[in-house]
This record gives sequence, structure tokens and C-alpha cells, in this order.
Amino acid sequence: MMRELPQSFTVPRSRNASERGAGHIKLFVVLVFFGLIAYSAVKIVPAYVNNYQLQDTCQSEATFFAAHQKTDEKAKAAVWAEVQSLGIPITQDAVKVQVIGKTARISLDYTITVDLFGYELNLDFHPVGESPIV
Repeated sequence: MMRELPQSFTVPRSRNASERGAGHIKLFVVLVFFGLIAYSAVKIVPAYVNNYQLQDTCQSEATFFAAHQKTDEKAKAAVWAEVQSLGIPITQDAVKVQVIGKTARISLDYTITVDLFGYELNLDFHPVGESPIV
């Protein structure tokens, strides 16, 4: 003997089915959006990490150069070795070692081009290391 449930307990099937389809579309759109963000981050973040490492190298070499522990050629060679290890596409002439007043300065300027979905994004970097000469 089955009892029928009152009508207030039943859910119309057409409403439930339409909500389920919209939920799948929203989930798909959200996953695609986060996938695009992750892809962009994978392409862009390494360039910023390499720039941070190069900035640190410039600063430490400028400190050694200012303390007369390295010559300008050796400081330039150390920065160039870091540039090569990071795979940054520049020439050796881009590394500048200068003495400005009583400050030792090592700098370089470069641009990394990142291809994002057919759009070329140019990232300009200008790492500089300065230290007072003692």
C-alpha cells in the first residue's frame, strides 16, 4: 500500500532539469576563465622571477665593485654569466658598469616578448644595483 505524497512535497522536473544545464555552463565558463589566468601566469611569472634574480646579482656585484673587491671587468663578467644562465636574450654590451660620483652602479635594460593567444606582450625590465664607494 503506497501513500501518495502531498503535492507540496513534489518538485517539478522541468525546473530542476533547466537549472542543471545552466550550472554546467557556468562551471565550464569559470573553469575556462581560471585556465586562461593560469596559462597567462605560467608565461609571464618566469620573466619576473628572472628579473628579480638579475636585480639581486646586480646589487651584490655593485657592492663588491664599490668595496674594491672586484674590477669592473669582473663585475660585468659575473652579471653576464647570470644573464646567460637565466637565458635572457640580450648582448654583453647591454651590461653597464659605471662609477657616478661616489656610487658604483651596474645596470642593464632589456625587453622580454611573451606571446599570449596571438598577442605579443612586451615586458620591459631595468635591473639596477648601486652601492656607495668606500
